[in-house]
Formats: sequence, C-alpha cells, structure tokens
Amino acid sequence: MNVPIWPGSSSFASGSGDTPFGFYDAQTDFQNDADKVAVFCANRLGYPLVDVELQSGSFYTAFEEAVTTYGNELYAYKVRDNQLTLEGLPTSSVLTQSLITPSFEPIVRLTEMYGAEAGSGGNVPWYSGSFALEAGRQDYDLSTFMVDNDITGSAAEFGIEVKRVFYQPPYPASALFLSPYNGFGFGGAIAAGIAGVGGFGGDFGFLMMPLNYDMQVIQAIGMNQMVRRSNYSFEIHKDKLRVFPIPMANGDKNYTGQLRKGRNLTLTGTIPTTTVNQTSGSFALTGVSGSGATAEITSSGLKISKVTVVATGSDYVKNDIITVTSQSLESAGFGTVSNDITIKISNSDIQYTCGAGNIWFQYIIRDERIKGSVRNLPDRVTNVSNAPYANPNYDYINSIGRQWVFEYTLALSKEMLGYVRGKYSSIPIPNAEVNLNQGDLISAATAEKVALLERLRNYLDETSRQALLNRRASEAEAKMTELQQVPYTVYIG
Repeated sequence: MNVPIWPGSSSFASGSGDTPFGFYDAQTDFQNDADKVAVFCANRLGYPLVDVELQSGSFYTAFEEAVTTYGNELYAYKVRDNQLTLEGLPTSSVLTQSLITPSFEPIVRLTEMYGAEAGSGGNVPWYSGSFALEAGRQDYDLSTFMVDNDITGSAAEFGIEVKRVFYQPPYPASALFLSPYNGFGFGGAIAAGIAGVGGFGGDFGFLMMPLNYDMQVIQAIGMNQMVRRSNYSFEIHKDKLRVFPIPMANGDKNYTGQLRKGRNLTLTGTIPTTTVNQTSGSFALTGVSGSGATAEITSSGLKISKVTVVATGSDYVKNDIITVTSQSLESAGFGTVSNDITIKISNSDIQYTCGAGNIWFQYIIRDERIKGSVRNLPDRVTNVSNAPYANPNYDYINSIGRQWVFEYTLALSKEMLGYVRGKYSSIPIPNAEVNLNQGDLISAATAEKVALLERLRNYLDETSRQALLNRRASEAEAKMTELQQVPYTVYIG
C-alpha cells in the first residue's frame, strides 16, 4: 500500500471533511490560515530536507485541536472566574462573546438563608399557631398540633421548628408605649422621660434625640416586654412545649369551656334501649349554656352504651344538662328508642380555658427549609458542565492567541510524526541500518505541550478579576505614595 506523504503544499476546502469535526471550517480566517499552518509545521519538522510522514489532513486536524484547546482553557478560566454570577442563567444563552459583570444575586441567595433563620425574610415561610391554655396543664403537644393543622405525610417527616413563642399577640412596642393619642404626642410620659426609658415625641411634644437613641429605646421596650412583662416562660423538648408557671384558672372553676375531644360522656337517668345495634355520629350536644359540640353514639346489646365527643364546641359549664332526643336517634337508624339520652356535664368533661388566654408561636416546616435550598432547574446553569460556552470563533482570536495556537499545532504535529516513525525503530539498508528519531519527537512534543498550557494558564491567572483588582490597588497605593512626595503649596493671604 503506497500512502502519500506531505508533498510540500496543500489546499484546504471547507466542508470537504479535511478536519474531523468541522468546528471552524466555515470561518474565513481559519480557511486562510489552515494551509499556512500546514506549511509552517512541515517546515519546522525538517521539510524539505527530510520527508515528513504526515498528510495535509494531519496538520488540519492538529490545527483544529489547537484552536479547541485554546478555547477550552480560555472558557474554563471564564467559568471559574464567574461561576457564581453564571448560576441561574438560561442554558440556551451563548456566552462566548458576552461581557460578564459580577452580580449580587449569589450573595442575596446566601443571605436569604440567614434571613429565614433571623425571621427577617428569606426563602422559608413562617407560620403562626397557638395553644389555648388549660387550667393545670403545663405540657402541649406539637405533634398533635401538626396533625390538627394538616401537616402530614412528607411535610411532617422532619417535623416543625418553633422560632418564637409569645404570650398573646406580639403588639409592636411603639404601639403599646408610644401612643400618639395620650396628650404628649408620640411618646406621652415616655416622651417626657418619666417612665425611665427616655423619650421622644411627635409634632407638638418631643425631646430632640438622635435617631439611634430612638432605635435603642424601641429595642429596650421590646426586650422589656419579652423578659419583664411576659406572663410565661417556656421550654421545648422534642415535640413538647412546656409552659412555666403552670396555668391556673380564676375563680371556682365553674366557668365556660370546651368538651374534651374523644371523651366518653356519662349518661344519667334511664339508659335508652334500642332495637338496632350500630354506631352513628354527628349528634348535636346542645346544653343550657354550651353548644357546638357533636358526638358519636354507639348502641350495643340493644341499649345506648357510649356517647363520644367528636367536636368540642364552646361555652359549656359544669352541671350543664344535654339532651339527645329519641326521635333523632330513631332517625339515625337505631330502630325504636325507649327514651331520650340525658347527660350531665362534669368538671372532668370540660377542657377549661383559663383567663391567661393563648400561647402563640411562630414556626417553620423543616421539610420546606430542606427543599428550599435545592431547586431542579434543567434549563438553567447549575454547575460548570452546563455553562453555555461554545467553541471559540477563530476569526475573533487576536495575534497573541493565534501565535499560541500555531505553536500548539506544531507540538501536536510533532507528536503525531513521532508515533508514525515509532512503528519501526530502525530501517535496514545495505551493510547498515537507519535509526529513526521517534523518541526525541514524542518527548519534545510532550514537553512543549505542557509548557504551552502552563504559559496560557499563567497568563489567564494574571488577567483574572482578582489579579487585576490587586494590581489596580497597588497602582493606587503607588500613586498616593508619589503624590505625598510632591511639595505642598503654601498660600499667604
């Protein structure tokens, strides 16, 4: 097989398949330089003094690879320098010729996490909840609260995290203490400094104080509300909220309240008999004082055996009398019922609401915080692998970059020639043999490729944003030092 080698010239044709990928075949400058680069490399490899066992396609392939390597190094550096700014951009955009200005968006995304924890914003929503305080009850179950508020399934897997606990609604300190309607303007007695926390006023009665002082007063009042004036303190252990001191009811406990959910009420008087055994719900438990509660009623052994509270209602009192008529029982399918059900409410049937009101709290759903930090964005830049950089346009590469490309093309050509000549380490001739220089070519090509890549990377590092800012800072410092040596002009009036 007689394979032709480099004849001394070539003719590059766009679209003819001379390059493996054809990345740059349509670019005018690449077309013009392809044959020149082939001649350059062949001559540097010894032609015409020695034959060069390569073809024009070999040089075109090395030329294409050198341009691609140059673009890869350049854009990898650009991605490293701008990745935080690039994250979130559409992958459909092409940044090859784009001017990139640093953005505050990555910093804002980071501060959102701190804002969510501090309660001043962020990407995790806060929710409000409360427990009605019950006389004698100190512990309140957050797990029950989650079920009652439909926090179930995957949302409940990591539970909730309580952020703040306060007694009754947290009114702003300025609204509680610094009323504009108390005769002194915005501040009243506090504006006059009477209450011991300093003061400031409104349009017609005020003390002129620095604004930072006003802010400190508001913070002091808010802390006073949380520490001195709060009726309760609390602890949270796992899913239990414990209130201190134990809530106590006012008076003799003969006051309104709710029926305890799930409570089996005690029947008084004659127990009704039925002709059908069954369980049916949604019977209204209306007493003399209380209303709104419903119950599930069970008949077994042909008599009413159980009345279980389903909904709690309100305004129930001790000794309240509740009647469920036989007609309503018969309508619900209990057959013939002998008489009405009569229930007398006892103290233990009532869930008391003490005069202290509610314990309020703000919380987050932890699953939302976990999911809030991860977003699936297949059409956005999320990592260095999908930053939208294409191959460089050879027409736009300046003479500095093209010189690097020429030298790297020569190193690749030298490497290919070394592998070609390495097929035979020596060629026999009459009474002797010729040793080929494949080892020298490959080692020289490897060293040149490493040196060229290091030179390019050092150059890119020296022109990075951080390096340029450091250089500008050094220049500014040098200018200031120089200006300090200039004599000052003294004016005599």
